Amino acid sequence: MTSKVCLAPLDSAYPVRLRAMANPPASLTFQGGGIDAEATVAIVGSRRAHPDAERFAHRLANALARLGVVVVSGGAQGIDAAAHRGALDAEGRTWAVAGTGCDHCFPPSHAALFEAIGSGPGTMIWPFPRSSGVRPGAFLARNRVLVALSDAVVVVQAGVPSGALRAAACARKLNKPLWVVPAPPWSPEFVGSCRLLDEGAHALTSIERFIESLGLSRNASGSTGAISSRGGDEYAPRTSVGANAECDASSPRDGDLCCARSSHEIAILETVSSLALHVDDISERTGLGVSTVAPTLLTLALENVVVEGPAGFFRRRKS
Repeated sequence: MTSKVCLAPLDSAYPVRLRAMANPPASLTFQGGGIDAEATVAIVGSRRAHPDAERFAHRLANALARLGVVVVSGGAQGIDAAAHRGALDAEGRTWAVAGTGCDHCFPPSHAALFEAIGSGPGTMIWPFPRSSGVRPGAFLARNRVLVALSDAVVVVQAGVPSGALRAAACARKLNKPLWVVPAPPWSPEFVGSCRLLDEGAHALTSIERFIESLGLSRNASGSTGAISSRGGDEYAPRTSVGANAECDASSPRDGDLCCARSSHEIAILETVSSLALHVDDISERTGLGVSTVAPTLLTLALENVVVEGPAGFFRRRKS
């Protein structure tokens, strides 16, 4: 097992996705392969999941992980566990955001699963002080962190009431794309799923079409871990560069984030990813006003550094 690392919001290694939150976790501990990623998708759902729903979550996570996407979930029984195992079976990356501190394991039956994730390349993430146990409100706070770490959220199965519904509410609040797997309207196990679809969530009817909608596809060789965004640009991990960082203009990626750019441009380029993000979402993550973000994105689009599509959504493009 790798050692645990504890971070505070002012630490340089603290995730940019969380630093943009209104109230980021004051204490964040992680163990495993790190907490940096180009593309992340949360897969959530019921703890008492239908076997077919668990199998679908496993297949979806497996397909995403093979494309290099980090699968994010909450480490709970049911859909969460199926998603984590799907990514592990693909030898990909998965982040488990726990509802306790690192001194506790909940549910206890997932000790082996958490050990496998924390051994890398996956990562265990505890957004609470290490001695914090199971307590009221902890899992709601966990869901906020889980969603904030993700570029898109998929609800595989949700009843009423449901933690997955709370995660969906967080996704809406943070302007994250929300996808829901359709289900029979007569099944009480999926009442929450049907409600989310009635409220306008995207219907996830095909894993392949879902992957295409995110701008992700296999490369020509079909190799594991390769991602291509729309337009055929080859995937490459995003470089994290601060506003005052030095850079080598001879590197195409560093050229996107070179020192000649304004701090606003650098903050935006550090935030956008290969998944399309809405202007409002980019504004919230960077802490910049929409009146600053929108024209900056249009400038970057004219420079062919970012790509717009659909209207109001922008994604990173490799130079």
